[in-house]
Amino acid sequence: MIKNLAFLGLFVIFFFSCEDVIDVPLAEAETRLVVDAWINNLQQEQSIFLSLSQPYFDNSPPPIVANALVKVQRDDGMIFDFTHIGGGEYVWTPLDMNFGEIGDQFTLNISYLEDTYTAVTELFRVPEIDSLGIEFRENEIFLDDGLYGQFYARDFQGLGDTYWIKTFRNGEFLDKTQELNIAYDAGFDAGTGIDGLVFIPPIRELVNPLDEDLLPTPYLAGDEIKVEIHSISNAAFNFLEIARDQINNGDNGIFSIPLANTQSNVQSDTKTVLGFFNVAAVSAKSRIIED
Repeated sequence: MIKNLAFLGLFVIFFFSCEDVIDVPLAEAETRLVVDAWINNLQQEQSIFLSLSQPYFDNSPPPIVANALVKVQRDDGMIFDFTHIGGGEYVWTPLDMNFGEIGDQFTLNISYLEDTYTAVTELFRVPEIDSLGIEFRENEIFLDDGLYGQFYARDFQGLGDTYWIKTFRNGEFLDKTQELNIAYDAGFDAGTGIDGLVFIPPIRELVNPLDEDLLPTPYLAGDEIKVEIHSISNAAFNFLEIARDQINNGDNGIFSIPLANTQSNVQSDTKTVLGFFNVAAVSAKSRIIED
């Protein structure tokens, strides 16, 4: 027994003493256009962001694209011109109109340098949020006692509706990667077959902020909670799902998946493009939390 423990001790010392930092040389990749075009049909300013890709280990802000022509065309011929206002942000401001109605088709057109980039999407339906529930929870494992929220909405009948649920606390978007809340029908993905039902509890309850340990934290009396459901295409759902998995990949240790770019719906005859174009219908509900 003592001999075995001594051998185990020597093995542990040897194992950890062999850890070295290895710098992996990466070939310099072609610079690509990055399109961040998530717009919606709300009566508010709409923005599309353009930038350029950069090397994997480069942590500096990405180079912006300031000299492109950006427009979105609806299938009835209506054209929305986006104007660069700085920082790679191109903006269209509505006057007395929104982007369109459910079922409308949209084409994004970007002219940059000598190339043209296009993407096509549809404005899909979105369910109304029935209510926002707040309840006091106590004596639950891993949770602090306090006020926790959830939203209630019912998915449409018919397989294949996909959504991005966004939550705001006092006007601040909950933007941790682990707070990315997407749904396929009323569940997590197509394989669950959960259709035409109220969204399942894990999705309903991912409207609570996460702390540094990624545990839900309670709201305070006086906080405002706002939840929005954005309709997204199936391709957009896949894009967000892969992006989330790739960003969280570093937490998976030896079970990490291979690094890969997410599949863009923006096309070019000569260039590979990154990013995505989606036009969402939005339903929203908010409330002030009381004791």
